[in-house]
Amino acid sequence: MAEHVNDTPRSYSKPFLLAVCRPPGLIAEDEVAVIKEWGNMSDTELHQVSLLNPSEPNPATELELTKYSGVIITGSPFGYAHPQETKSAQHLLVEERVSALARRVVAEDFPTLGICFGLQTLARATGGMLVGGFAEDLQAPEIRLTDAGKADPLTGKLPAIFRSYTGHSDAVGQLPATATLLASGSFCHVQMVRWGKNVYGTQFHPEITTAGMHIRINSYGDTYYPAAQKSQVIARCNAADVKGANQVITEFANRFRCQLPA
Repeated sequence: MAEHVNDTPRSYSKPFLLAVCRPPGLIAEDEVAVIKEWGNMSDTELHQVSLLNPSEPNPATELELTKYSGVIITGSPFGYAHPQETKSAQHLLVEERVSALARRVVAEDFPTLGICFGLQTLARATGGMLVGGFAEDLQAPEIRLTDAGKADPLTGKLPAIFRSYTGHSDAVGQLPATATLLASGSFCHVQMVRWGKNVYGTQFHPEITTAGMHIRINSYGDTYYPAAQKSQVIARCNAADVKGANQVITEFANRFRCQLPA
């Protein structure tokens, strides 16, 4: 359940498009709830499209993006480092669709926020490289804005140093020349990136609150942390204030929300 209350009055706007890269379930439901709450979005202001479902439209080719205020690309349990021969048809479909969407939003400089898998896709689509060795388990490391991040119209409204939940196996090892590093961590260096003026990506998870992290802790034992260490993982995650990271959703929505005439 989301933990943020935004008292800003809502007025009808173009919806945001949520490009969903994960199967249905508790994590997907929590993801949507938090994005709506921290983005101050009504039910009609977030249009969801599953990239895993071949019967739903392909946003890279079948949707008119100008009908939306912006795009949010979710995280995913599917990873690019998985051996190609082990990838399911669903895994291959989501990679194909999200990669095409990433190329499109960068080419059009269309307002976008790619989260974790979304950031990695944006990097790969623009010539960046993913590497191992910088994985982060379920924790909340410090994220520090770079000088470019402090000057950016979106991230410049965030605290200069904040905590955020993480959980990923791959990481961006080499940024493409067209990307600007906005935030970094002491271990995983590429934490937030911008392309052009309007395309953003985060390696950390601004859409996870403390309550949401408990859902993931219960889901990912022996995936992102040794299951025997569950109590320690809960303790360290409970100790972190991640509202500065959640604010990324708020600032993205506030910056790009397009109001419709009454």
